[in-house]
Amino acid sequence: MNVSAGFRDLVVPPGMVGICALGQAGFLLKGSGGTVVAVDPYLSDRLAADSEFGPPGRWARRFPPPFEPGALDADVVVVTHEHADHFDPSTLRPAQARHPFTLVAPPVLRDEVKALGAPFEPAYAGEPIDVAGIRIHPVPAAHSPEYTGPTCYDVMVQDGAHRFLGYVVEVGEGVSVYHAGDTVLHPEIDRALDGLRPRVALLPVNGRDRIREEMGIVGNLTVREAAHLAAKADARWLLPSHHDLFAVNAESVTTFVDTLDRQFPDQEYFVPKVGRPVVLGV
Repeated sequence: MNVSAGFRDLVVPPGMVGICALGQAGFLLKGSGGTVVAVDPYLSDRLAADSEFGPPGRWARRFPPPFEPGALDADVVVVTHEHADHFDPSTLRPAQARHPFTLVAPPVLRDEVKALGAPFEPAYAGEPIDVAGIRIHPVPAAHSPEYTGPTCYDVMVQDGAHRFLGYVVEVGEGVSVYHAGDTVLHPEIDRALDGLRPRVALLPVNGRDRIREEMGIVGNLTVREAAHLAAKADARWLLPSHHDLFAVNAESVTTFVDTLDRQFPDQEYFVPKVGRPVVLGV
C-alpha cells in the first residue's frame, strides 16, 4: 500500500485530525478540509554515509521509510530548520517533481528552497501564513546550529528572522497541531503559544546529555520537559517525536510512557506507529 496515497484518501471528520508519523520528526497532517501537510519529512538515508555528520553509519536509519521520497504527496511541506534530518533535499526534490507542493520554512533556507523549484513561503514568528486552505502560525524554537556549550540552546534571530521554528498548524476549525521542531524550553516559546491552544503537540523527547553533546549532537526536550510544554500549550494530546530513527540519539518509548503515567497522569498521549495513519479527536 502507498502510505502517502492512503493518507491523501483518509476521511477526517470535523473536529478531528489525521496524523501519520514518518519517523524522526516527520509527520503528515490532515483536517476535514482535505489539505495534506507534511512536516520535516526525512525519507532518504543520505546521512548514513555523509562524513559531514560523523563516522559512516552513525546516522544510519534504524528502519526503512514508510514510502519512497517520490511518493510523498502533500499540498504543503513545512520545514522547521536547516538540519539535514529536517530539511532533506533528497526527500523534497523527487517529491516536488512528482507531487508539487508549497514549502514553508525559515527565510535562511530561501536559496536552498529555490534550488528545489518549489513555491516558497518564508516563515516569520508571530506572522500567520494562509496557504492551501489552512493557517500556519510560526513560533520560535530554542536550538543551535551546532553544540558549542550549555548556553548554545537559545532562540536565534538572523537578519530579522528566526533561524529555528516550530509551527501551530490549523487544519480545521478548532483543530490545530503544534510541531515544535527541535527545541528546549524557553520563555519566548511560552509567550508565542499563549492563546493558540493547539490540541495536539508533536514534541521532541530525545533529551540531551554530556555524552551526546561531546559528540557534537544538539539535544532537545526531555520527556518531563515535553510534558511541561504540552501542558503549558494546553494540548489535549502529546505525541513523541525525534526519538526513534537514529540509535545514537534515541529515547525509549517505555521511558516516555512511564514518565507520563507516573508524573503527568492528566496528560493524554499517543505513541504512533510509523506509517500507520490515525485519526484523533480533539
